[in-house]
Amino acid sequence: MTLNILLCGFGTFGQQHAAAWKVACQGHKLLVADLDPGRQELAIKSGCAPDDVCSDFNDLLSKADIVDIVTTSESHFDIAMAALASGKPTLIEKPAVKKISEATDLVKEASNRSLPVQVQFVLRAHPLVREAQKFLKKGLIGRLVAMDANFTGWKRMRPDASILENDGVHMLDLMHYFSQSSAVSFDIIGDKLFDGEIPETVHVRLKFPNKIVGWLRLGIAFGGKQRDDYTFGSLTTKTFKLIGDSGSIELDFNADTMDFAEITYHRTDGGFTPEIKNLTTKRCTGVTPVVLLTECFRQFTGALTKKNEVICDLSQGAVEITKILDDARERLAVQHDL
Repeated sequence: MTLNILLCGFGTFGQQHAAAWKVACQGHKLLVADLDPGRQELAIKSGCAPDDVCSDFNDLLSKADIVDIVTTSESHFDIAMAALASGKPTLIEKPAVKKISEATDLVKEASNRSLPVQVQFVLRAHPLVREAQKFLKKGLIGRLVAMDANFTGWKRMRPDASILENDGVHMLDLMHYFSQSSAVSFDIIGDKLFDGEIPETVHVRLKFPNKIVGWLRLGIAFGGKQRDDYTFGSLTTKTFKLIGDSGSIELDFNADTMDFAEITYHRTDGGFTPEIKNLTTKRCTGVTPVVLLTECFRQFTGALTKKNEVICDLSQGAVEITKILDDARERLAVQHDL
């Protein structure tokens, strides 16, 4: 399939998108829109024709078959609406939008034009996430009772997205993916340990149907253990644990490992005594941001021909996530008089 792909944004992650498209869609033509002249020059040096690189995405929209949005988050909505209005299937990096009204407008526009839109939650494409889902469906850890997520580390806080919007959304999305449901309620606490303008440390507790509980910890103060391939110079901890009534699965997205435990919880004086039956670890090699993006793009191009669904649609990746983010912003504002 030969496609003209309009890549909006050619920063560090946009360049990884470009590298992934080369693998996912051989024979494609890359068009690049970026406001920064230096990035435009870099796109040309990377092989784009000068006529296919500009500052305004509108100048290239008529040439495009697909629009891939990797700009700062406050510009996502306007670009996506313009792309859909022009009849272009669209991919949007997370967080997809800033307001719930924007999310619902995108859903309406995409539905009216019968266009696929994919929100880029790349961890859904991780092979260990997919294997963990198979374990869960087979009942290997029993009934799912809780999910525990940790995305902390020495990592730059972005000016266009809070740590909940930039980091936490990955874990919130995985909670939906594994529980196959939206959160019915949540509590959030934000702390400003360094007396900054916004909280740099956040704890979230969520409730899901079927009595499933979710916990999420975010923040730069906790530090990290491993180099983060998504952000240069960062050390982070990115783990996600599925807790069942007869076992657990822990995913480490920096080490690319999956720890599987079979446990029996015996009622004893004082509560419960765990009996450890089996512990195994699986490591997945060669998983990089480009590898995950490549799988996301392959799934999206499959959706163009109705071969499969997008990896994450607007209802989950924009509407559901934005509802939580909107509510969380309001609660944190009240806590800190923001």
